[in-house]
Parts: sequence; C-alpha cells; structure tokens
Amino acid sequence: MKILVTGTAGFIASHVVIELINRGDEVIGLDNINDYYDVNIKYDRLKKVGIHRDKIKKDVIVKSKIH
Repeated sequence: MKILVTGTAGFIASHVVIELINRGDEVIGLDNINDYYDVNIKYDRLKKVGIHRDKIKKDVIVKSKIH
C-alpha cells in the first residue's frame, strides 16, 4: 500500500514510518523541518530511514537510500 505520512521527522510520525516500511508499505513522507525544536533531532530521525541531511533541499523530492 502507498501511504503519505506528514510530519515525518517528528517523534510519532518517524516511528510510524519505520513500522510501515517494515511491513512492506511504500511510504511518502512530508515534513517542513521547522525550528519548533532542535532540527538536528529531526535530521537524525530522517537518517534512520535513509534520508540524509545533505540531500534535503527546498522543493526537492528525496528518495531513501535504504528503503
């Protein structure tokens, strides 16, 4: 199943994404990486699913290297 998850770099959504990937779903994640709290924490969460900080750019779709 193809699933859109918003707020992907947030605490709850990042864990949901990992579970969805593990069960075989195709996940499309969306996040604006705002500075409401430490953005480094958000980038670390994205790294766990194969999205690396140096690849993230405004208005660019990034594909995971591991999923």
